[in-house]
Amino acid sequence: MRLSRRFVNPGAPNAVARERLRLAAAGERLTDLTDSNPTHFGLGSSLAFDAVSRAAIKARLYEPEPKGPRAAREALAAHFGGAPDDYWLTSSTSEAYSWVFSVLTDPGDSIAVPVPGYPLLEPLADLAGLRTLDCRWHYLPIDGWTPDYADFDRAASQDARAYVLVNPGNPTGAYVNEATASAALEACQKTRAALIADEVFKPFNLEGRPTSLAGEDRTVTFAFDGLSKSLCAPQLKLGWIRLSGPADALEPVRAALDQVADTFLSVNWPVALALPELLELADGIVEMTRQRLVQNLTTAKRLLGQDPWRLRRCEGGWTVIVDPPKPSGSDQPEEENTAIQLMRAAQLAIHPGWFYDIAEPGALALSLLPEPPTFEDNCRRLRAAITVLGAE
Repeated sequence: MRLSRRFVNPGAPNAVARERLRLAAAGERLTDLTDSNPTHFGLGSSLAFDAVSRAAIKARLYEPEPKGPRAAREALAAHFGGAPDDYWLTSSTSEAYSWVFSVLTDPGDSIAVPVPGYPLLEPLADLAGLRTLDCRWHYLPIDGWTPDYADFDRAASQDARAYVLVNPGNPTGAYVNEATASAALEACQKTRAALIADEVFKPFNLEGRPTSLAGEDRTVTFAFDGLSKSLCAPQLKLGWIRLSGPADALEPVRAALDQVADTFLSVNWPVALALPELLELADGIVEMTRQRLVQNLTTAKRLLGQDPWRLRRCEGGWTVIVDPPKPSGSDQPEEENTAIQLMRAAQLAIHPGWFYDIAEPGALALSLLPEPPTFEDNCRRLRAAITVLGAE
């Protein structure tokens, strides 16, 4: 039997994954410094599940609406702007990508994606039979994360069908400013491409000012959001697409999204019916989570942000990038080796920067979600372990 060419053979696990599996099999208990599962850290609220339980009673009578229940879309419009008919509910943000790729592209087409970026984007593109074109972001000590604007033009020259902007970036934590938005929109207009704005981390501002591309009208724009982050409840899957753009370009897009939605009918009805109540809970959960993130970022600056360490600017999101010092008398070690040594010597698991395609060697990604005392202990253990590794 021959599988689709979309399913690229991933090959063997990388050295970091192999070592983690080996240590687990040997009974070693590792502390995962990159754990981004909020349910592991006491975040979220049981009230969200109470709301879904109540909605489940109403869901016993199923009246399919491909875009999602009207009441849910009215709640989204009241909360985020636009009109109810501008919204389509999906089972997740990942599914939202799949739907929009189906609407915009044919197999073999290209989409422009941010680099560094979330590793899920490329597999989603692969499943749709698409190529990805890198739009690289560079870290500048004064300016923070800044895109290479020439990459937008290069993607346009290769007929990119869509430009993905993650706002704020994951793991960079950089919000999309007006200059970046304008450059991306100009590139879109050159080839009549669409803009995809993934804004699931938007409300978690730390040391930046939140921006939004939802409702953008200069080009056809698909803004993604969902409950997974805002409720800190990844098990309550529900995402949504908000469509905007020039009025004369939207009608065929609406019809295409309607067709995809009607084909799949994938939305979990109890969660969708509970959405008006869940949105009311979300603001409080976001603020509680944001306060923890801010507190932990302050701790990280104190313990990991002083020379010879560097903590990269983090405007928003759940992750911060750390550059540890170079070991004495040697070049910067490969991140893969550092991650392996941290597991072996200090029982600390962490994602090396290459996992996100960060160009500079040595970078490590650190989750800001743990309880503050645990996070401070994690930082101290990381600092001590890197110091020992550098002295060996």
